[in-house]
Amino acid sequence: MFRLSAVIALATTLLTASLAVPTQAAAAPIPVQVLSLTDLHGYLSETENLTIAGPAGTLPVGGAAYLKAHLDKLRAGKLNSFLIGSGDQFSGWPDYTQGFANEPTIEVLNEFGLDFDVAGNHEFDRELPFLQRMMSGACYGKAGFDTCFTDSRGRAFHGTDYSYHAANIVAAKTQRPVLPPYWIARTGTARIGFIGLGFPGTPTETLSIAQSGLVFQGLVDAANRAAAELKSQGVNAIVVSMHEGGQQGGLFNDCKNPVGPIFDAARTMSPDIDVILGGHWHTAFNCMIPDPNGVPRPVLEASNHGRVLGEVNLSLDPANGEVIRSATTATNHAVTKDLTPDPAVQKIVKYWMDKWAVRQRQPLAKLDRDLDFSRTAESRTGNLVADLYQSEGRADFALVPADLGVDVIAAGLKAGTVSFGDAWPVAGISPITTLALKGSAIEQILEQQWIPSAYGCSRLSSLAVSDQVRYSYDLGKPVGGRIDPTKVLIRGKRLELGRTYRVATSAAMPLHGAEYGYPGFQQYTQLTRAPRMGQEVFLNYLRTKHSIKAPAVGRVTAIPGTPAPVDGPFGPLNLLPQKEMQATATSQGSATNNPAAALDGSCTTMWHSNWSPHAPLPQYITLDLGQSRSIEALVYTPRQDISPNGRISRYDVQISADGNNFQSVATGNWDDTVQAKIARFQAGTAARYVRLIGLAGGADYAAATELNIALAPGS
Repeated sequence: MFRLSAVIALATTLLTASLAVPTQAAAAPIPVQVLSLTDLHGYLSETENLTIAGPAGTLPVGGAAYLKAHLDKLRAGKLNSFLIGSGDQFSGWPDYTQGFANEPTIEVLNEFGLDFDVAGNHEFDRELPFLQRMMSGACYGKAGFDTCFTDSRGRAFHGTDYSYHAANIVAAKTQRPVLPPYWIARTGTARIGFIGLGFPGTPTETLSIAQSGLVFQGLVDAANRAAAELKSQGVNAIVVSMHEGGQQGGLFNDCKNPVGPIFDAARTMSPDIDVILGGHWHTAFNCMIPDPNGVPRPVLEASNHGRVLGEVNLSLDPANGEVIRSATTATNHAVTKDLTPDPAVQKIVKYWMDKWAVRQRQPLAKLDRDLDFSRTAESRTGNLVADLYQSEGRADFALVPADLGVDVIAAGLKAGTVSFGDAWPVAGISPITTLALKGSAIEQILEQQWIPSAYGCSRLSSLAVSDQVRYSYDLGKPVGGRIDPTKVLIRGKRLELGRTYRVATSAAMPLHGAEYGYPGFQQYTQLTRAPRMGQEVFLNYLRTKHSIKAPAVGRVTAIPGTPAPVDGPFGPLNLLPQKEMQATATSQGSATNNPAAALDGSCTTMWHSNWSPHAPLPQYITLDLGQSRSIEALVYTPRQDISPNGRISRYDVQISADGNNFQSVATGNWDDTVQAKIARFQAGTAARYVRLIGLAGGADYAAATELNIALAPGS
């Protein structure tokens, strides 16, 4: 009995042991780190004095060497880390990068190990071939002068070590993407897809105007189409990087009242997309926005100029490669200067900055006399630039605005040897466009050099004209009647009002002429973009001519006189002198965009509410009239430049006797044009303080170029 029991017990033990084979542990999720960089714009130097508002105050940030140090810190210990761009990394404004065709920026991005970037609007500043050459390393123009410089390691420019992507930029003829729509990377046993989306408004940006042969499609349809393609290939983790953004009212890692196109797109894009990275707006936010199925996903923008790095950490299910959304985390990191800067990147940046210092001393040409420059009258610099526009644009003649600053004409030159550094700022980077314009539109454009005084500020512009043009204007005539078309000569013949002429000008005019005070330019019927920008044409002219004779003046003749006073569009107004008022506001965008700028009589300055961090509307500006006044209206001159941001569209005007207790006297809506607006209230209203509240405005900002107060009749 004992032996039988033992046998049974042994058999039972063996059977149990055989059934108790340990099961294999479930595979751990696959970690993936996505780092986000956008809108670097070639800001490589540590000396740019960039800052960002942080929880404890303003932080000094930026510089490529610090960026690399932060990248290394964030990447440490990460197996699957990807650095993803959202566009506009090059085509920068710093001279030490722009002066070498943005090749310094590409060398630094290669050193960063950038894996993927998006074609933003500035990647098209010289149209698609320019972007393609940045990837391939091909030269254009004169090697060593225009492009193809020796880099910090003594090598010839070889282009990017990564590619540019855009699922929504297609050839007009084939409707197929002209750049790869996405990139697939392996992460252990799974794969992840990165979709690129370009800025849909690229052809309407001044520097990237036209883009012949390309169609820039909407964001959502292109993203969904690309996501479906990725899913069909078995890719279940998907990131979208787009050159489009938005804004919010908090600090760089916040998400307070987010608004903008990226958020609109995020709410409707396919639920198959797990992360959305943005750019273009030069703002920072870290949001979790529900997809169409109600499941949150991160939506980030990482500021601009290297101030911030975005980080998203994903967990992929090893069984199917899908993102475990509940485990996703996202953070925006300020690129602070409390780390040791990367020495290799420091060396690259120093090389290019030293090379720029040398290049500025490079002699280009000899000039026989000073090239004077004026924003408000004919000048020799304006005449020379207009001549170059006419030649490059193969136009009948050129009309070039002289008051647009660094993008068009910014400075003159002294006689003698002209160095590269002397010549660099003279002609700007604006594309040269040739427009088909009727003679009647040309007459209007010439008249638009003078702005009526009803704008509430003074602006006398000047159009530089090429040598084919001669005309006179009569200062004794009222604004709008100073040009006699019979005295406008084109190649010695009278301007024909019904004839179509080919007119070369800055790309700013066909796109934004009305905003700059020249709506006549927008009456064109055909637009052709010249191959080179104004700055390239000017620098190469000096390089090839060696000896330059300054053009004469005398193309434009002023007939002196004083026009009779006229009432503005609001009828006769007795305006309180601005010098008798003071202004305060709820916020200001910068030291120069302060409230006093709304009382200086200038069309080129303005008060603007804060944009970093974004101060959401309502925002207001308050005028102290010095003493109690009898008043009847407020005259508002909106922002006068290209951007509609801050133009107040819905307002509330309030008054106060003591500056503390205010009451509303006028509310309403204004259009978004640059023309002056008026808010009337009962004549004889007594007030010392007048407050303009912006309840709605362009991009959720408030701005005022000028404010004036109309005194009641008899006061």
